[in-house]
Amino acid sequence: MRLDVLEHDYRAPARLFRRVAQLVTRHELDDVIRTSLHRPEFFGRAFLGYVPEVLRRPSFWTAGEREYMAAFSSRLNECPYCVRVHSEVTRIESRGELTPGSSAGVRPELAATLRLLEKVTREPDAVTGADIDAVRAAGVPEDGIVDALHVNVIFNLVNRLANAFGFSWDSNAHVQTGAKVCHRLSYKVPGFVLR
Repeated sequence: MRLDVLEHDYRAPARLFRRVAQLVTRHELDDVIRTSLHRPEFFGRAFLGYVPEVLRRPSFWTAGEREYMAAFSSRLNECPYCVRVHSEVTRIESRGELTPGSSAGVRPELAATLRLLEKVTREPDAVTGADIDAVRAAGVPEDGIVDALHVNVIFNLVNRLANAFGFSWDSNAHVQTGAKVCHRLSYKVPGFVLR
């Protein structure tokens, strides 16, 4: 169900940001950002602070590997909106070394972690200490496990929003622009927009 309210009723800073972004990119802001900007005090500020912290801070995982996890989680949740853009961001961040949907170039630590993320996403009540131990045995440190689970949390949330609200891309060019913006801005939105 597409929410009509996301087409209007933004505060002045968000309206200005939308116009500038549209002039620069020649595309409307993506639906995740538009949703976040609609009522920033309710969802946007916290979410838009969390995302760059998880996806771009220093980590055991490269930015490309975290994007691969994002696309993987989105595929599990059958979210074509997120699969499209995060597959493209994976290619950009990994410089073409990782391709979502393919195991080529995936290091063993990531492969073991993906098995955990799949279980967390599909059968959360069945996750046990043995699942975590298997990831540890593959050489993933505690902070790497925690970081991977945070990536999964973000996309289990966003995938559901995208599917419920009918998020979509206008074209492949819009997807590529969205991916480039994620790469260049590292998911950071100017603070004035969220006031």
